[in-house]
Amino acid sequence: MQYSNFNSIGRPISKLGFGLMRLPKLNDKEETIDREEAQKLIDYAIKSGVNYFDTAYTYHGGDSEIFVRDTLSKYPRDSYCLATKLPGWAIKEKGKTTDELFNEQLEKCGVEYFDFYLLHAVNRDVMSVFEGDNSYEYLTKKKEEGKIKNLGFSYHGDFEFFVELVDKYKWDFVQLQINYYDWEATDAKSFYKVLEDRNIPCIIMEPVRGGSLHTLNEEARKVFEELGYASAASYALRYDLQLPGVLTILSGMSNFEQVDDNIKTFAECKPLTDVEKEAIEKANVLFRKNFAIPCTDCKYCVETCPANVNIPACFSAYNEYNKTRDIADLNKNYALIPEENRADKCIKCGVCMEHCPQQIKIPDQLNKIANIR
Repeated sequence: MQYSNFNSIGRPISKLGFGLMRLPKLNDKEETIDREEAQKLIDYAIKSGVNYFDTAYTYHGGDSEIFVRDTLSKYPRDSYCLATKLPGWAIKEKGKTTDELFNEQLEKCGVEYFDFYLLHAVNRDVMSVFEGDNSYEYLTKKKEEGKIKNLGFSYHGDFEFFVELVDKYKWDFVQLQINYYDWEATDAKSFYKVLEDRNIPCIIMEPVRGGSLHTLNEEARKVFEELGYASAASYALRYDLQLPGVLTILSGMSNFEQVDDNIKTFAECKPLTDVEKEAIEKANVLFRKNFAIPCTDCKYCVETCPANVNIPACFSAYNEYNKTRDIADLNKNYALIPEENRADKCIKCGVCMEHCPQQIKIPDQLNKIANIR
């Protein structure tokens, strides 16, 4: 395992971070974690040198933070770094305070401090919620008390506000969505450069864009298959590894194959060759022309949908259809979604859009899917 060493952080951090958002589940209809299988993944990752684990209040319907307590508590507390996040929606919609949420998270995770603590999924509106509750000031005090080692935020907003936010407060790190698709498509390179210019360590989320840069489409996959010796996901991860200001790269791993493949990738962190760089660019072009709805399956929308529409599943079915334009492909995948959770059940309230990191116009897309059928 390769490690990052930033003087401001004060300890080596594994360049591969374990994201606890997409752990194996007992079944596809609920978010309850298969603890036996997930424990095996965590144990293997730790044995292989991973020391950074990332969870959040909402992951797996709230089960992820409890899983942290059940799983990591058998390891010495100073042997791993734990990150979790403050949910702005719980302040806005449930009337909870930063103090209530923070202490609830300490209890759920079974720890006395967090190594990394983030304001979650920040944009202009979400930050106004945090500022209304004086969240930054409260968390700064917690840092002074030693209950937070490093304070930062994850971001999903516009560039102008990002610069304003970075310069307005003191941050130990910032978490951004960076991958070879978003580098140009959403101008991730400009966001990264802001941090690099200010010597703020960057944590990368969605390096494989919710798995889409691994599955890709047939044309793009063939580009990597022709290289013949590594997974498509490994090239996406190595693309991010070439950035010098990166503290760790989060991967939401769901099975042993993913953990094992990632550990092999991060064991050497080989620089991309010119041939590999050309392959990534070619695959990116081929993938982009077929990439329909940029959903990363984070499920933030599902947790707040009053109509209980399984939005990511609907989008996934549509994206499969978009590769072939064969209505049979859409019907086959759509049939797997329970009728009460399908696109036509959307009530167009727009609540989902407030929680979508990718800023997708979700009701419009659901309406399109419903009408295709």
